[in-house]
Amino acid sequence: MKFAFAAVCMLALVSIANADAVEGAVKTLEASGICKDDGLFPANGTQIRKQKTCVSLQIGEIPTADNMVSAIIIEPRNNQRIPSNQPFFVRTKISNLDTGFFSDPTIDYYQIPQTLNDNGQIQGHSHITIQKIDGKSVPDPTVFAFFKGLNDKADNGVLSVNVTTGLPSAGLYRICTMNASNSHQPVVMPVAQRGSQDDCIRVNVVPPKSRRN
Repeated sequence: MKFAFAAVCMLALVSIANADAVEGAVKTLEASGICKDDGLFPANGTQIRKQKTCVSLQIGEIPTADNMVSAIIIEPRNNQRIPSNQPFFVRTKISNLDTGFFSDPTIDYYQIPQTLNDNGQIQGHSHITIQKIDGKSVPDPTVFAFFKGLNDKADNGVLSVNVTTGLPSAGLYRICTMNASNSHQPVVMPVAQRGSQDDCIRVNVVPPKSRRN
């Protein structure tokens, strides 16, 4: 499908009542963009951890409000007890995401604008990430107990992953989806006021003999 690099893609993010904002948004569509003079290292398709970078990529195609992505984790249940060091499945149900689109994250990270299929749905994929939390402190995003990209086509909207080694120690864990476009950027929606495109639940990991659902 053709990339919609016209100004309408960018103008969806700003108020059309503000002429200056509209003009500024159009200017950002130039090839050099914001990265021309900021002095930051230009993004090159790799995942760079220790250096600030600048991505001049256009946002791309944005769906209508009727095609916004939404997700819910259907397994395990929120607050379910899970025995430590034992495998379990995470299953998530997603609507309005054409799954199975997953660019090579070693060379194409943030290199492809968001695209829509012929039905106006974002083409992309999802992830599951699990972190141990204490319920009060903000978790460190660089620390996680489990992470997996869900790159395959969904089965009737359902994606699943087997946490084959389980979770290692007792405590409270947060399980979240992270829905993304083809090139791994978070899915971009047409309006600010909406439900979340992702879902999170909490589960309690306990010693195996303490399991009670």
